[in-house]
Amino acid sequence: MPQGRSRALFRTAAPLAAIALIGLLALGTRSSDRPAPTTTTTTEPEVALRRTDVLSIAPTTTTTTTEPGVALRRTDVLSMAPATAAPLRLSGPADVFVAPAAQGTGDGRTAANAAGIERLNEFLRVLEPGSVIELLADKGAYDLSQPITLNAGGAEDAPITIRGPVEGSSAELRGNRAYPYDPGGETGRALFRLVEGADHLIFANLHCTRAGNGCFHVAGPITDLTITATTADNVRRFFENQAGTGQTDATIVGLEISHVKISGFSKGAIRLAHDTHDGRITDVVGDSGQQDGDNFAVGVHLLDTVHDVVIERVTMDNARDTLHEYWNGDGFAAERGVSNLQFIGTSASGNTDAGYDLKASNVRMVDVAAHDNKRNYRLWGQEVILENCRGTDPHRRGGTGTQAQVQIGENALVELVDCTFTDQDTATIVFDVDGQAQLIVRSGRVDRSSGGQLSSVDPAASIDLLGITERTR
Repeated sequence: MPQGRSRALFRTAAPLAAIALIGLLALGTRSSDRPAPTTTTTTEPEVALRRTDVLSIAPTTTTTTTEPGVALRRTDVLSMAPATAAPLRLSGPADVFVAPAAQGTGDGRTAANAAGIERLNEFLRVLEPGSVIELLADKGAYDLSQPITLNAGGAEDAPITIRGPVEGSSAELRGNRAYPYDPGGETGRALFRLVEGADHLIFANLHCTRAGNGCFHVAGPITDLTITATTADNVRRFFENQAGTGQTDATIVGLEISHVKISGFSKGAIRLAHDTHDGRITDVVGDSGQQDGDNFAVGVHLLDTVHDVVIERVTMDNARDTLHEYWNGDGFAAERGVSNLQFIGTSASGNTDAGYDLKASNVRMVDVAAHDNKRNYRLWGQEVILENCRGTDPHRRGGTGTQAQVQIGENALVELVDCTFTDQDTATIVFDVDGQAQLIVRSGRVDRSSGGQLSSVDPAASIDLLGITERTR
């Protein structure tokens, strides 16, 4: 791990002091006829579930020594269930009420006198830290002709919360993206634009639709941002992290995105950039809906020098990009320069390129799954370890490139431990090792077609198969 970088992979990004969790409701349901709340978390009778009980899972670290003197650190993390698609709803009395247009006196002190949405940043600048702003849901959708720019927020341990109602429908924010999606149509605008000063904010109980490059676009450096209990549909991208015009930095220090469902995206679900770090993405479901034609689609994309990010119980499906000879479209991607990542209980399926296309180094992947992608796992970095991973039925839908369970690129150093790969297609290569890459496979099981290939290894590359069980049919 590079010197001077935080090792707090499991630190909660945004404290939610004095805000209680009051239920788990089904994602994507925004009307009063929701099914009864359910939860897969067991607590002692009459003991309230605290947010830190869910999010603060402490790792224990051991060291595994592999072939000639190469030490790879392994993190043993509790096995987590797949994404539950059940968002947290945040309670807390509102201090200010906001509507699509001003109601009554428009001073915001009561729901009957709600202020217009255009005053949102004004309230952030004058409210006390820890305040709650409620966006009313019963006055219609918030039609946004321009992004709402925010440059103020709360304080450490006392964030300001911007949320929809605690009960009933979420507040709906609507942009102008073409509906239904049309690759030649209007791309839409961002809805919330956060610039320097928009620190210590929580967004919850919202639904965004027809957004362009971000329901949330962080365009300047900020600290401590949480987005939770939120849904989105038909967006170009749900969360963007790129410096705005005339800016050079949009680093986020302390980010949490949790209990989010994104249905229909053409560019991506979540993108992190600059030196963003100390982040957690948990309990998120993203499905592109096979929106094609927007050039290079990625579910979760990390680039620049992003580091120290945990991605847990996140599913990214059906990213599609058929514009070029090589079909792109990845579930998860991380570029060179990115480091210190943990994937826990994640899955990717139906993507036209890789389920996981990771060029990052120092990556730990535990209980991850990939299904029905051209290459289920495409790994390029140093010190990459996968434990109890699963790969099933890779599928090349078109374009150039091989169909593989695992592809190891260039100078990568990768170890697979107790992984299982299952497929009966004769076109599949189980382990495709390129360049000067090194792959070590410890234990685990391979179930493949007798007409397929167990491995394809370039002359300068190497593979060590240590104690795997293989069955051919």
